[in-house]
Amino acid sequence: MSDKAGSEDPKPQLEEECGDSHHCHSFKERLEACSARVEGGESEGETCVEEFFDFMECVNHCVAPKLFSKLH
Repeated sequence: MSDKAGSEDPKPQLEEECGDSHHCHSFKERLEACSARVEGGESEGETCVEEFFDFMECVNHCVAPKLFSKLH
């Protein structure tokens, strides 16, 4: 969603940058390791929901101040 013609939503880029940041690195590693176990069939019944929420909490905490500073 944009409020000016031609401007893009900065949130997806900020989420990617924050997800790759050193602050969220350990959460991303835990989520990727869990996903690999689940996709590989190594962990029956595991869903990675906790790891996903922990990672997204870190990403959102990083994105919020950057995103709100861009809003006018």
